[in-house]
Amino acid sequence: MCGIYGFVGNSDASKNIIEGLRRLEYRGYDSWGISVIKNNEIVTVKNTILLNEVKDSSIKSLSGSTIGIGHNRWATHGGVTINNAHPHYSTDKSFVLAQNGIVENYQELKKKLILKGYNFITQTDTEVIVRLVESKLTKTTDLKEALRLAFLDLEGRNTVILLSLKNNQIISIRNGSPLVVGLGKHEIFFASDTLSFADKAEKVIYMNDLEMAENVGDKVHLYDVKNGKELKIKEHKITDANSDINHDGYDHFMLKEIVEQKDTIKAAVAYSEEELKPILDALKKAKHVYTIGAGTASFAAGMIAYYLRKHANINVTELRSYEVESYIHLFNKGDLLIAVSQSGETADTIEAIELAKKKGVKIASIVNMMGSTITRISDLPYFTRSGPEICVASTKAFTAQCAWGLLVALTAVGKYKEVRKDIHSLSESLENYFTDKKFEEIKAVAKKIKNKEHFFVLGRGQNYYISLEGSLKVKEITYKHFEGFAGGELKHGVIALIEKDTPVFV
Repeated sequence: MCGIYGFVGNSDASKNIIEGLRRLEYRGYDSWGISVIKNNEIVTVKNTILLNEVKDSSIKSLSGSTIGIGHNRWATHGGVTINNAHPHYSTDKSFVLAQNGIVENYQELKKKLILKGYNFITQTDTEVIVRLVESKLTKTTDLKEALRLAFLDLEGRNTVILLSLKNNQIISIRNGSPLVVGLGKHEIFFASDTLSFADKAEKVIYMNDLEMAENVGDKVHLYDVKNGKELKIKEHKITDANSDINHDGYDHFMLKEIVEQKDTIKAAVAYSEEELKPILDALKKAKHVYTIGAGTASFAAGMIAYYLRKHANINVTELRSYEVESYIHLFNKGDLLIAVSQSGETADTIEAIELAKKKGVKIASIVNMMGSTITRISDLPYFTRSGPEICVASTKAFTAQCAWGLLVALTAVGKYKEVRKDIHSLSESLENYFTDKKFEEIKAVAKKIKNKEHFFVLGRGQNYYISLEGSLKVKEITYKHFEGFAGGELKHGVIALIEKDTPVFV
């Protein structure tokens, strides 16, 4: 997903940016880069090693600056190389730019720019934005205006951040990929999420699509990208009590977050009946109900749909965000769509929600990040309240979303107290399950099968979605072929793939 981080203030920019990028590691990355203004020039350090392996000596050249930007890259256009890592310089080195997203018309733009004499030194679509800004600067001397005009030529969902040497400032534009602005005491933060600066800023500005922000000294100004007019800023107080991120004695974040599920499933169902009433009323009034998500969230959406069908007798259709096209003409005013996302910034899901809203569909959501785009465009936002999920592979947010779905389904049929009691009982069971003895047993199984290449995970009913999610988790972490199936599929073809000694989880 890539991560953006920018800092303007009185303290060392490089230290702030490195810490911010580390807090954005959960988004995944294969390279990174940091640019700061120092001694009247832009100094940049890039690398393809992980940030936690970075030695102080390699970033010593960045220290002493009070303004800069950083980027965690997840390669799309061009290989994982230092040259392709962001930020990218302008030809005269007067500014650098980093980007999240994909410029869908970059090849067309690149051809035009080459014909105009612009040279390209990377394989990225991001460099096209840099050269496009340079071409706009032949018509205006205002860098902010040049960036705005260049951005209007881009197709696709893109968010950019630019560091200007001439003006000693940061300019950023959001469209699709998330961007928020944090406000501290004489400090400004530009980042992909609030979590990355929650311990340093007091307030946050949630940017909407096609909005541009810049700092002038320690003040922030906001503009409409379409017409360049200045916008009124709305500040929100940061109330995230979970801004402290550490391993808490665990070897890594994934293990910590797996164990935290004993608490996060309880937090997800800590809603009163009064708080659930809006979504229960919406479910009763809806002509048709859809659940939607992408990746892990799509399996949680499937589980929620299952619970609503099985326990609440509601006709629910589960959708994948990226395959919603064939359902658009079926959406109608009076329908309800329940969107599921960990970050609340999943681009495919946001696009699907926007299409549904145009049809008059009411939007409910269950996400983990407060203030995120999906929560702000939802009529009925709910939160898993799982705290920061740092590991790229989601665990606790998934089970929290499933627990919330079960809570809604059973509360709809008058079983609110019973489901709360069951979830708390499950939490106690997990407390006894997550022990050193159990982890040693799991390690023994892992060692026994680690050299195998193909694995199958089978489940029925609600466990069908667990089989899909379980196989996704292991393939994400091990890069081995793990495949989840409905148990009934075993005799319809899957069995042909199972040879002697093939591990099968049921």
